[in-house]
Amino acid sequence: MNCEEEKPLKQVRDESKPEEGFSGGNRETSQVLPAPDQLNVDSVETTSAAVSWSQPPGLNQTKHHYQISYRCPGTERHITTTSSHSITLSGLKPGTEYSVTVCTVLENGKQSQLVLTTFTTVPSAPDQLTVDSVDTTSAAVSWSQPPGMDQTQHHYQISFHCPGTEPHINTTSSHSITLSDLQCGTQYSVTVCTVLKNGKKSKLVSTTLTTVLPAPDQLTVDSVDTTSAAVSWSQPPGLDQTQHHYQISYHCPGTEPHITTTSSHSITLSDLQGGTQYSVTVCTVLENGKKSKLVSTTLTTIYFWS
Repeated sequence: MNCEEEKPLKQVRDESKPEEGFSGGNRETSQVLPAPDQLNVDSVETTSAAVSWSQPPGLNQTKHHYQISYRCPGTERHITTTSSHSITLSGLKPGTEYSVTVCTVLENGKQSQLVLTTFTTVPSAPDQLTVDSVDTTSAAVSWSQPPGMDQTQHHYQISFHCPGTEPHINTTSSHSITLSDLQCGTQYSVTVCTVLKNGKKSKLVSTTLTTVLPAPDQLTVDSVDTTSAAVSWSQPPGLDQTQHHYQISYHCPGTEPHITTTSSHSITLSDLQGGTQYSVTVCTVLENGKKSKLVSTTLTTIYFWS
């Protein structure tokens, strides 16, 4: 029987079962290098932050260090290394979110998987908080742009109160504000802070101001005699609910002033010299001794003819 000569079969190596001594494409199995454990943000300031982590398990006898990488959106990563379990990142931008990664690195350069966390630096506080003007029931305050916040969206929260009252809170995107509906002759504490869109706030900057105490109104000489004179004035505006009294001072040229007080809106000045000009001043006085500006007038007593 004629048949073709049988050809020998071609030897084929099963790549899934490498021959003895064959590396199988130099593949090797190795244990996974453990990553740092429990990455925490310990503290955050305006331009710095402290992060820490735990020793990776199973590396007690193996020399290693850690590579830290951090960046904010739109910037290149900063990379640094340490053999410690913590690091302080400096030179950061205030009020900015940062992503941080840490990995374990062996002496041969082999790296573990990355562990990641994020944080937002504290926004910087407003600068140069100034009281620009004070009136009886209002005051204007202003401040400068917080340093390093030119490219970060933010606004300002203003709080003000007098002793024994709840704070009034306002917000503005401007660098100034007028505080209104204040009590006259009263000291106020004012604080301002920077606020990010996510609600994170800067440290407070503070100042105090005292509203103007209104002086008596419409000081009038009602009558004049040889040795006496009657003067009166109107209730200062805004003091309906505030305890106060009035200080009256009067004198003629070359003499010391006579000073007296009253809670009334009028007074009779006695023991004056006939035919003499007197200067009279009146001011409002609070219980704490704070005084308003003076209002003044003059009068001349009647000359006595004997």
